[in-house]
Amino acid sequence: MPDVVKPRFKIGDPEVQDLGSFLTAVPLANGTVANLPGGQNGLTNHLAQAILNWQANVVYDQGEWVTRFDIEVTPDFGEIEIRSIGDDEAFRLMHRPTGIVALEETREAALRSLKHKVRAHERDARDGDNGDGN
Repeated sequence: MPDVVKPRFKIGDPEVQDLGSFLTAVPLANGTVANLPGGQNGLTNHLAQAILNWQANVVYDQGEWVTRFDIEVTPDFGEIEIRSIGDDEAFRLMHRPTGIVALEETREAALRSLKHKVRAHERDARDGDNGDGN
């Protein structure tokens, strides 16, 4: 099981607030200004938090904080073979490049399971799991 990933920057952090304020009226290279809605914990602060955490290699993805590495190795739909079993009673998804399979009752659960399995596999490969126990 991977370590729990926590955001480095929270919405109330001064760095987030400062960047959020800047983003409400960003001067652009073409001489115009991009006006984004701000407000108390508005869009610009959430965007600022996402930017700062991205730079710290942390990303919010479908309800959880994960590393950028996890996002980068998440399977694309073109890499996934989907088969329904019975009358859509279960779904079998296979990640073609690795052969990893997930079997769940719903498409969403199968995709979530497959993503976690592929991420764990890629994380192990990155961390030097070469199959000989070292």
